[in-house]
Amino acid sequence: MNTPRPRHSALGIAALAVSLVALVLFAVTAHVAHLPRYAGMHEVPVAVLAMLFVALGVTVVGLLLGIGSALQHQRRRVTGVLALGLSITLLWAQASLGSWIHQQWVDAHPTADAEATPH
Repeated sequence: MNTPRPRHSALGIAALAVSLVALVLFAVTAHVAHLPRYAGMHEVPVAVLAMLFVALGVTVVGLLLGIGSALQHQRRRVTGVLALGLSITLLWAQASLGSWIHQQWVDAHPTADAEATPH
């Protein structure tokens, strides 16, 4: 007899959709961060920081939904696991972008101690 196969997890599908939205938000944030107007870092890139934190929040929601999907026993968990992997990768990429922005800011605005010491 045919045994019914388990259905896909609704949490997994939602997690994958949220993770894909987070991917798009990250791509837009990275693009805006590399625009020429922010190259000199003469002013605080508030728009970039706001976009980065929004993308970070959406990624965390995708991560939590992916974890919830992976814990469902009677459902297929493929989409949840994919969302979990994408969310973890996006968290790493967002941390890397934030570090790059911070380094650009430090390079553009050296402290008084760094200016006084000879290289």
